[in-house]
This record gives sequence, structure tokens and C-alpha cells, in this order.
Amino acid sequence: MIKSIVYQTTPFLSEGYQLPDLGINNGTAWLRGAVNHLYNRNKGRLRKAGVATSLFHNHNEQSGNTIARYPLIQYQRWHNDFFLAGFNQGGDTLKELFAGLNPTCEIDNYMLLKVKKVFDREQQVAATGCSFRYTITDWLPFNRVNYTQYKNAGALTKKTKMLEHILKSHIVNDFSRFLALGFTLENTVVKILSCDSFTRSCVQLKVNKHTHDFQPFTLVFESNLLLPQYICLGNGKVYGFGLVKPVSD
Repeated sequence: MIKSIVYQTTPFLSEGYQLPDLGINNGTAWLRGAVNHLYNRNKGRLRKAGVATSLFHNHNEQSGNTIARYPLIQYQRWHNDFFLAGFNQGGDTLKELFAGLNPTCEIDNYMLLKVKKVFDREQQVAATGCSFRYTITDWLPFNRVNYTQYKNAGALTKKTKMLEHILKSHIVNDFSRFLALGFTLENTVVKILSCDSFTRSCVQLKVNKHTHDFQPFTLVFESNLLLPQYICLGNGKVYGFGLVKPVSD
């Protein structure tokens, strides 16, 4: 089981002000900045409550080094709406943060942030003998090495098989491993059923002051895994790239 909580976050802006950098990091970097602003303002209260405050930014608060783990707080964008998703400890941390705040929070002179809880439940996660269908939106599968291999793969059938292998790895070696779910490459089946395009323009992801271009994919895939809603996979998942949702029959 995974505990999941999702908050819709609506910004109200001063006249003449616009959200910054909507073309980078899935347009959600401003939300991460706003939440870090609230976290810093309430740091003492949160630490006293014993929550894992490093989950807001995934850095060691003493050394400043990045913590390699699946992000348990994610800053997501669904079309033109913005959301905060928390899983397990991440959900507990978000609940504690907003428990001490008004539903509409002042961020700065130019922004108020309205926060509304829209999802809060435990979700079953398991390898099964059944098949389930999911969409994964704006998934960023590649690093420098496997992107070169993908470009040299030739036929679309080979490229599709490579994407299936990468997606399986993201589920098993990242999502499952860090959350101790027990999925293995051997007990996991992933089959891509459709792809919006194999030639989409790259999107920009900024990491540690460096901006990189990544090719995105929106897929429908089938798997024997029962996966929770609202998780993200692949590069840039903390910013909502690679958002997974079940396909309704």
C-alpha cells in the first residue's frame, strides 16, 4: 500500500504579474519555490513536529548535497492546473505544513496561493496476474547514453522495445526500489500500446543551474502491475513529468 495525498494549488497574482518560466520544468518551478517559501517560514514548527523537511527539496540540509531517492513530494501540472502530490512520508509532511496554514496562503506581495485537498487515500500496489492500462504523460526516458542508442535503433519496433525496457527499469529500479515495493525486472511486464509521437520537440529541464533538452513521450501502456494514481516516472518526475494515470474502460 502507498498513502497518497494530492492538493490542488491555485495562484492568485497581482495585476500585471505572470507566472515565471512556464516553458521550463513543466511550468512548475514556481510552485516548488512557493512551497519552499512556506516551508522556510514554518521550519521551526515542522521540525518540532518531527516531519522529514528535506522531502521538500531533496537536499541534505547540512551538506547541501542532493539526496538520491524517489521524490515523495512532487510538483505537478495537469493541463493548466497545478497540484502537489505527496506519498507516504511526503504526504505526512504536506499535511503537517498545511495544517498550520490558512486555505489561502500569502507567498509574497505578488501572490496568494489557494490550497485544496482533492485526493487522500491508501492505494494498493502489487504485481498481479491481470493486465492494467495506464497513460504516462510527457515522460522523459533518456539519459545521454540511451538516447544515442535510441537514435541508432532504426526501426520503430526496436525503438518501442527499448522504450518498454526503459519504462520497466524506471518502475522497478527507481519507484519500486526506493519505496521497497518488491517489483523485479523478472516479475514485471510492460507493453506499449500506443504513442502520441516519436518525433516530438524537446522540452527543457533545469537541474542544478544547468538546462538540458529532453525528448518527451505520451504513451498508453499495459502492465501486470497495479500502480497508484498520480505517481511520476523518469527524468523530471519531481516537476510532474511522466505522470501516470489508469485508463478507464
